[in-house]
Amino acid sequence: MDALSSKICRMMIIVSTVALAGWFTAVGNPVPVIVLIGLGAGLFYLCKSGVKEIVKDERDERISEKASKIALKVFAVISAVAGIVLIAMRYEHPEFTATGFTLAFSACALMVLYSIVYGYYNKRYGYESLK
Repeated sequence: MDALSSKICRMMIIVSTVALAGWFTAVGNPVPVIVLIGLGAGLFYLCKSGVKEIVKDERDERISEKASKIALKVFAVISAVAGIVLIAMRYEHPEFTATGFTLAFSACALMVLYSIVYGYYNKRYGYESLK
């Protein structure tokens, strides 16, 4: 299988899995969702492992690293701000308070997790001295 066919196969699997999982969730049947996620992951792996040509290089890895870092930062900022806004609206809309705290705490947890992972890789690969 070539790289383009593999990419199309993986996109079809992702779209199908998400659509069916959403449908089963909306219907209220969680058991097929778990089976579907496992099946989708297995099919995804088969499509990805069937590629016989080189599909990634160092440039792709750096772009992926930068995109992941930006996505993480954007999500953390947006969820923190949304959480603060929802918490601030607790007197007008008390039903959103729990959601606000969940968003704020998830943003904090994400930043703490990032710091821990960054510290681990920094220490492991010795990019920066912590003295």
